[in-house]
Amino acid sequence: MVASELRAGALSSKHRRKLEEDVLGPFVRRGRVVTPTAAAWDAVGLTLATLREKDGLQLARIPRSFAFDILLAYSCRQIGAVLVTPNARAMERIRRAFAFEHVAPYPDRT
Repeated sequence: MVASELRAGALSSKHRRKLEEDVLGPFVRRGRVVTPTAAAWDAVGLTLATLREKDGLQLARIPRSFAFDILLAYSCRQIGAVLVTPNARAMERIRRAFAFEHVAPYPDRT
């Protein structure tokens, strides 16, 4: 998911090549790429249903990226990783459905 977002945000083929070589390549070479499991995909639906029931979440009004935030959070939980994200508000909402760890990027820019 993160690699997809980075690739989508690359402004040119030159930037994408640089991204592949300098940022993504080292993770691939070291086998450090995490792929969401079937359980993580199931967690997306279950989390959305839980938040709809508990918090009145309106599925038609949430950004599509919120589902990817859930997928990322659950994937991190599965491997015991701490999710580093500036999106504390969404993460706290997701934590109402299941526990996982997240922190703000350093340095804190808020």
